[in-house]
Amino acid sequence: MFHRKVFRQAALAVSAGLALAGTAAAQDLDDAFRPAAAAAASPPQLPPPTPPGPQPASERGAALAQWQQANARVAEFPRGHVDILRWESAQSGDPKAAVGTAAAPATTALATLVTQALQQRPTLVDTPGLSALEKAQRRADMAEVVREVQRAWLAAVAARARLARATDTLENARTGAELGRRMVLAGNWSRLRHLNELQTETAARQSWLAAGLAERVAVEQLARSLGIWQPQALEAMRRHLPGDLPAPASTPPEEPPLGPEGAALHARPDLHSEYAAAARLPQDIGTMAWTAAHARALTQAVDAAGPVTLPPLTDRRALLDHRSAHTVQARARLLLSVSHLRSQAREAWAALQAHHALARLAQDETLAHQEAREQDVLQRYNGMLVSTWDLLGAARERLAALDSVTQARLAYWQAEADWRALLAGAPYAGAESAPFPGGAAARSAGGH
Repeated sequence: MFHRKVFRQAALAVSAGLALAGTAAAQDLDDAFRPAAAAAASPPQLPPPTPPGPQPASERGAALAQWQQANARVAEFPRGHVDILRWESAQSGDPKAAVGTAAAPATTALATLVTQALQQRPTLVDTPGLSALEKAQRRADMAEVVREVQRAWLAAVAARARLARATDTLENARTGAELGRRMVLAGNWSRLRHLNELQTETAARQSWLAAGLAERVAVEQLARSLGIWQPQALEAMRRHLPGDLPAPASTPPEEPPLGPEGAALHARPDLHSEYAAAARLPQDIGTMAWTAAHARALTQAVDAAGPVTLPPLTDRRALLDHRSAHTVQARARLLLSVSHLRSQAREAWAALQAHHALARLAQDETLAHQEAREQDVLQRYNGMLVSTWDLLGAARERLAALDSVTQARLAYWQAEADWRALLAGAPYAGAESAPFPGGAAARSAGGH
């Protein structure tokens, strides 16, 4: 599986990575306190909005001629006026025709980034003389580092993919706004309809700015988990992120042989050690008497509707029986820890299964339906049955479906990272509830 492979590669590479870190540690420390020679690359600039008008009357004749020329050539392009506008932008070399940055041809493996993060944590190694509990704790600490890097990497890749979607959506909206501007100039469209397209463009510009900030924040969080401070290294890492997250396997994850709860308990030798110690503690009349005294104290203090008050333990025999108090308290702590872990295992497994199903549904059904719908609208457009605005609206809905696929994949891989870390003994942060589908459905642009 994705996370298991990453963890295994990182474990094999960590000793070599630590050796490299040791030889360059002094130089790295000097560089970390030295001001950067060059600033990181600035984010792409947002293009100016389409002019809302009013336009001089002198422009209307030229606009009408331009519109008639475009109509004469519309059959040469699969998407008619949409492709004509994009062709014009490409021919003119307009820098605003492409918003954002091009994706890098190569990507950096996640295992390489995990190794880089472990270079900053030289204590996470297996050394002679470690007890079984000490080894388990270091393994759990390493699993937590791996999860931190993986979650940061997943968030950065998803943010980069969503920025690409926002860029395409902005291009779609700018195309509609420019097309509407030309139709207003030619005199065959109303200002009101053009203002609607301008509003769509404004919303797309806002989403693009928000996506750009989200991508920058995610990249910085990944840089912090890796210990990167050099602007050039930061930008190189950003450019080598994949274009999107991988799709989950078609079949859901297999349940562990011990079950989710058994697998989580197996990864916690500290709890087994506490259980062995608790089993050696006496269970006699003294412990039963102490438990009964504690129960009587609870009945005198607990009131859900009243103020919080500590239960008053006044039984003299229980107060003097320190051995029984230690036994009861140790067993209660252990039982509470085990119940929490078993609940976390059930929650983590349920989240993994649910997010796998949601990711597959987003890809295999929601996106597939939107792609088929866009193709149908394109065919109807070529048959002169629908307008350019229906074509632009179908494209926006497909982009929204792609964005939903990225978000669903992110939720699945994050749940998978949490599950694998839990099986390695790392603390569990808790799953997030899956959003109800359809809450952020794309608004249809039909009816123009």
